Amino acid sequence: MSEMPSVLATGFNSPEGPAFDRHGNLWFVNWLTSSINRLDGCVAGGPVTEVLNTGGIPAGLAFHPDGTLYIADEGDQWHGVLRIAPPYDTIVSWHGAYRGAPLNGANDLVFASDGTLYFSDPWRSSLENPVGGFYRAFPDGRIEQLDTGLAFPNGVAVAPDQSAVFLAETRPNRILRYDLRRDGTVGPRTVFAVLDGPPGPDGMAFDEGGNLHVAHFNGARVDILDSSGKQVGHIPVPGPSVTNVAFGGPDRRTVVITEVSTASLYVTRVDVPGLRLFDGT
Repeated sequence: MSEMPSVLATGFNSPEGPAFDRHGNLWFVNWLTSSINRLDGCVAGGPVTEVLNTGGIPAGLAFHPDGTLYIADEGDQWHGVLRIAPPYDTIVSWHGAYRGAPLNGANDLVFASDGTLYFSDPWRSSLENPVGGFYRAFPDGRIEQLDTGLAFPNGVAVAPDQSAVFLAETRPNRILRYDLRRDGTVGPRTVFAVLDGPPGPDGMAFDEGGNLHVAHFNGARVDILDSSGKQVGHIPVPGPSVTNVAFGGPDRRTVVITEVSTASLYVTRVDVPGLRLFDGT
């Protein structure tokens, strides 16, 4: 068990999607106000700027090495993945449909090292209505459905060796694993881990040691799973509604955690650096 993290920023009633840009600034969403925000330098108590507003329900953020910000947005006017290039003043809908049918609404996204973007598509899915999907979008714009019939697919993370992609399925309280094969195909889902406690897993991030850090919504913690799926530790969080986790800082040992019930972002330090993402940092 790690020490309780300290408050980084507060006053945001629905924080999610923490992501660091190449300059060390922390970006995050506040979905109830549709805002994409930036905390310069990731300094506790520092000023927060609303950079843009999607008018929808933004949830996840991912930077591309060219500086473009990709946004998973669940809002009905978007249904999917948006992108906005520097100077971050024009929103472009990148993917909002698959084979002519609207996506449910994307929640989280991550780039693999080859520039392929993996994203979850859960909006309005549940145990009673398991219509959630899982997709990947190639750099040339092609989109492929990897799985469907999911009960709120959520956080996404790619293994350090790029051999698999992991997906949090919130309602069944489990983490799914999909092999990324050498021939470019993706294997079927397997259950990597089932979390202890109430459902469910939300945003996720790997460290360099291969441990998966899972924001446990309703659990008041970030669960830490080893490469076999066994829980080997956790980071406690002051509120139960933990939505996401991200590594940053010059040494990538700074961990930022978003939590809804306390309307806050938290920060702590860890021994093992976070995995370097395909984001240009």
